[in-house]
Amino acid sequence: MFGTKRRTQSAAIDWPPLRALLEDDDRRAAVQRAFPKPRHESFLAALRRIDPAKAEEVVSLGLQVHNATKLAEFPTLAVAGMLNSGKTSLVASLLSHEGRQRTLRGVANRKGTHRFVLWLPEKWREDAGLWQLLLDDFGNAVGQPPELLAESPEEAHAQYNNRHGDAGTLDIPLVATDAALDQLEVGLLDCPDIVSDEVFGVGSPERRRELLGKASTFCSAFLIVSTPSMARDRTLGEILQTTSELMPGVPRFMAINKIRPGQTPEDVIESFQAQAKRYDVKRFYGAYDFEIPNSQPFIPRVVRSNDQLVELPADEADPLPVFYSLATDPDENPPAEISSDRLLTALAGELDSPESSARFLLGRCASLRRAIWDVGLDAIKSDATHSQQIADRARRTMLETTISLFSKQSSGGAIDEVRMHQSERIIRQLTDAFCQAAPWYARWGVRINTFIQSRTRAASDLISRYTPTRVAESYAESIKEKFKSKKVGRVVDVEGLDNTLRRYGAPLTLPQWFQSQNDPPDPERWNQQLELILKSFDENDRVQFDSEQLQRVAEEMWRSIPRNTKLKFGLTPLAAMLATFGGILMLPFDFVATTLVANASIVELLAAAGLTALSVYWAGGKNAQALSLQAAIEQMSMFYSVSCHTLGVDPGTPLPTIQIKQNRWPFPTPNISLSNQLEFERTLPVFEVRDEFESELSQLFPRTHS
Repeated sequence: MFGTKRRTQSAAIDWPPLRALLEDDDRRAAVQRAFPKPRHESFLAALRRIDPAKAEEVVSLGLQVHNATKLAEFPTLAVAGMLNSGKTSLVASLLSHEGRQRTLRGVANRKGTHRFVLWLPEKWREDAGLWQLLLDDFGNAVGQPPELLAESPEEAHAQYNNRHGDAGTLDIPLVATDAALDQLEVGLLDCPDIVSDEVFGVGSPERRRELLGKASTFCSAFLIVSTPSMARDRTLGEILQTTSELMPGVPRFMAINKIRPGQTPEDVIESFQAQAKRYDVKRFYGAYDFEIPNSQPFIPRVVRSNDQLVELPADEADPLPVFYSLATDPDENPPAEISSDRLLTALAGELDSPESSARFLLGRCASLRRAIWDVGLDAIKSDATHSQQIADRARRTMLETTISLFSKQSSGGAIDEVRMHQSERIIRQLTDAFCQAAPWYARWGVRINTFIQSRTRAASDLISRYTPTRVAESYAESIKEKFKSKKVGRVVDVEGLDNTLRRYGAPLTLPQWFQSQNDPPDPERWNQQLELILKSFDENDRVQFDSEQLQRVAEEMWRSIPRNTKLKFGLTPLAAMLATFGGILMLPFDFVATTLVANASIVELLAAAGLTALSVYWAGGKNAQALSLQAAIEQMSMFYSVSCHTLGVDPGTPLPTIQIKQNRWPFPTPNISLSNQLEFERTLPVFEVRDEFESELSQLFPRTHS
């Protein structure tokens, strides 16, 4: 029997599908975590990681919009009118039994309404946050925070009548809820008499008019209550004019109460017709005076709803007027049967939501739009950009450290010469290639080197077959001393790696280890990771020369030595080379560090062995330089990647490119196996905002409201 014709506003946003998008961590995810372990992250998960309060605000605002969308469909009817016309009785007729007990009805001033009372559906209180926002919004509109109507009828009556207040209390509206309005889907604003005399001390007519104008923004329509005897009353005209001026676009209806049996609906309409035309009254509702027995035939007890007859509820202990729309045709009014849509209760179904509901919904939507786009997404983008910037700075530290350890640089930082990790694999290739390419007379006297064999099995395995003991001992000791004194190459141990990282800004660029301190809070773990870098690099360094190319280079090198030089030195060049390389493998036995990496260029090693002619060839030989350069860059790439992984830094995609003289060389992707997995807080995670998410968000919830 309730109205179903209301023109509902189209929802500004459908929250459930929007929330599904914001929580999607799969195909529609907002963020891609590129490092350490690639995975998708939803908008809300990313925002909770960055700022949990902002994430909760988005969810809260979304729920508010979801509920406010429902609230915006509910109209609010302002009930105003003449003194003693039965305004509150009309309101009470639409409430539950419990709600009626809290209303104040009667003709004496002690029974008069001297406060604005806003009755709302009970279910609007289900969401505490939304309810409070609604109260705040209403309070902001009228200028004072509202006061809840007491549950006790006695206290509620005192509030209605403003018995314990003064004229200033009129500014504080009362708010109440009632379950009957849940079904009726309407709010009711019970207004005090607008033109009441100021002598009562509860607010002047001017002040009441001003407050009605503010409160009316919450209303979808005005219902002015009068009685037949007031049709010519000047006060009625003043009320109609007031409502017309305050809300010119809001529909106005009239409810004529206490019609007597001798008065026909046609007569009642005619008596108010002049006022109705002047102030554009849309419809007349009437209720016959239930206190007069002869009125009973004109009070509907049963109405037709579709094809069924519905009995109207009646409370014999507390009878109330029954309002229905008056028709000019006598045959369409009681005692004839009327349809349910003629009842006042059906009016709610015809009304649009009030300006306040639209404003309230738009305000919440605007807040949600700001929270998602201007705050949330911008924060996520800023965080992603920040993570990339931090990763860039950390990568720069790792790259500069790698270049420093694997090259000789000019004072301006340019790479003059690359250094190689002289691994067992590389040394084995060099010694075999140099021996095989050496002239026969250079190989004749080479015999087992008992000195090196006694010091390290690895070295003896490589060169004990070739190098005389006396020569080996001399050159091995010489090369070790030159490495120690930093005259040749670079020995990288934990301390040296630590110093180099710090020199290139590690305390500032590796916050996962230093946290704004010059020294790491966990120095033991830091040193463990540095040693792990050296160990992992040494274990993974499988870089080797192209055997055929190396053999050609070795043969070219021997051919480049003048014949007289070959005869003069005899065995010395080969013995010196073998001893020099063997000495490198013996370095770990002369250093305190358990793990170290020896880096040197072949040119440096040959020069250190006193083989100037050979070093000159290697420095100037195009093929020799290309051979060394390719292997050195592979090792640099491997060391860089191992260092990044071990310290929790994204190495980047693609890997860096370095400048060597006139050419740029990209780091190749190394083939490495690393089992160490840092805990999440020891890494610098890298995030990227996915364009697909922003595109879908734009379709579902555009950044700019149209």
